[in-house]
Amino acid sequence: MEYFTQRSTRRAAALSTAFPESWRHVLESNSGHYRRLPRDLRAQFEKDVQIFVTQRRITGIGIEASDELKLLVAASAVTLSLGSPGYDWDNLAEVLLYPENFGRDYAFRVEEDQRAGEAHPWGTVILSVPTLRRSFEDPNDGYHVGIHEFAHLLDVDSTRFDGIPSWLNDRQIGEWERLRDREMQRLARGDSILDEYGAHDPVEFMAVAIENFFERPRALRSGHAKLYQMLANYFRQDPAAWDDERLSEE
Repeated sequence: MEYFTQRSTRRAAALSTAFPESWRHVLESNSGHYRRLPRDLRAQFEKDVQIFVTQRRITGIGIEASDELKLLVAASAVTLSLGSPGYDWDNLAEVLLYPENFGRDYAFRVEEDQRAGEAHPWGTVILSVPTLRRSFEDPNDGYHVGIHEFAHLLDVDSTRFDGIPSWLNDRQIGEWERLRDREMQRLARGDSILDEYGAHDPVEFMAVAIENFFERPRALRSGHAKLYQMLANYFRQDPAAWDDERLSEE
């Protein structure tokens, strides 16, 4: 009970001031998901971003963790959690912002295994700032390092990743595994809109599928209807329908 009381107090403190107009401008300029949301969900998105920025530790490594960068990080996470009001990313220990891509030993030097992001089961997320910025520049390319790495945190089972979204019951887990196996077979045949990186293993498939759900929802709905519907049910969001509505108004 004390934990929930403290969390409510922290949330209230985070929302005690109005959402800054300068922050709203950053979201409008960068977040395609924020722009597609209905008005009421935009308001919820802003609240969740405000709580995230206030409560989650975001640290620059050789780079300043500016308000703009913190907002891009927060928007990446909140895109996933928007349909679950009250979800505060308590499993996130810290976000580290790197000034460029990094190698296996986290050094900034050219090598074959360059990484733009990484998530650890203990709750640390590392993001390359240039790649994070590029992820927001094209909201329709199916690639978003922030969404990808935060998607991994929805996959933590104890101290490891297993490629199964959290909170599913036994029946839903079986449904996910059957659907995932079929979709990975499609990827192997070249019959998929998903990036081939998703065929690497079930863990990466989950993250790649979630990226496409938020980055290319109408294409995913068209070509992978069952996968789209399962993710829509899971996230309690329908980005393809919101894009339909926006396009009809143009």
